[in-house]
Amino acid sequence: MTFSREHMGYFIAFMLIGGILGSALGTLLVKLIPSISIITSTLTGPIGFNLEIITFSVKLNISAIAGIIGGIVIFRKL
Repeated sequence: MTFSREHMGYFIAFMLIGGILGSALGTLLVKLIPSISIITSTLTGPIGFNLEIITFSVKLNISAIAGIIGGIVIFRKL
């Protein structure tokens, strides 16, 4: 796919799914090989908002960033 206005929703979806899968795979790898725990240490504090009814926050780590990059690469290949 190309980076155009009509494909922007797909692009964001690929980035979100890639970040979630990257973080999950990073956590799984750390459970199997505890010596690589650096890939799940947070790079930023919690980034988010609190609306008193719902709270949303995001913490970035190396495995999530790798997943986002993987999602972008897969998006470009389609």
